[in-house]
Amino acid sequence: MFPDHDVRVPLYLPFVCLFIYLFVLLVPLFPLPDFLKPLVELQEAPHSASCPLPGESPPVPQRASRFAQWAISLTFDLRSHSCSLKVSKDGLTVTVSHCPQTHLWSHERFVTCQALCSQAFYSGRQYWEVDTQRCSHWAVGVASWGMKRTQILGRTSDSCCIEWKGTGQLSAWHMVEETVLGSDRPMVVGIWLDLEEGKLAFYSVANQEKLIYECPVPGSSPLHPAVWLYGLNPGNSLTIRPVNA
Repeated sequence: MFPDHDVRVPLYLPFVCLFIYLFVLLVPLFPLPDFLKPLVELQEAPHSASCPLPGESPPVPQRASRFAQWAISLTFDLRSHSCSLKVSKDGLTVTVSHCPQTHLWSHERFVTCQALCSQAFYSGRQYWEVDTQRCSHWAVGVASWGMKRTQILGRTSDSCCIEWKGTGQLSAWHMVEETVLGSDRPMVVGIWLDLEEGKLAFYSVANQEKLIYECPVPGSSPLHPAVWLYGLNPGNSLTIRPVNA
């Protein structure tokens, strides 16, 4: 049974429906009022947790290093680096310069594009990382302060390194001998110097820690972190990066 009373429709309801219809139909044809723009922008703004856009790579998660407790702070030494190199103000980046730097000549300066860090290690365990992504041909390792300034890192009995050649070859140099390691280029190199056990190890640590090469500590301590850069490519640079704790 239907109710015996009348259902009355408000007289203005048809006009409301017509207004909504015309609003939806005509609004896209006219500029949006300023007071409504923040609401639209808020709705259209991408959420921070949204999926990457097409063509974008997802961010690489920063993983903690198992060597973090032995991480050390380093800076490049201003006395030893070649005149073809310049050191950043924070001392963490060394770059091949377009023009020779106007440093005073010193017998402590390397002839080639090499540099030592100021810190020297006599004992204990140390760990640091070097970002190599902006260098086409490089070497990272350790050397004694007494290494001859005309010699190349790894080609002496008191230095050791791994070297990436621009031709696509990764090698290790220890006691003047080269060991070819393969063709995978490490974008970030972790160096583990264990003077208690007399071991030196190199890791690829950009995405995960992978051992590249291990050898006895060269020569006698103290040892300095050391780098070499290919000098014919101005702009090539190596950076000491913070270790993720």
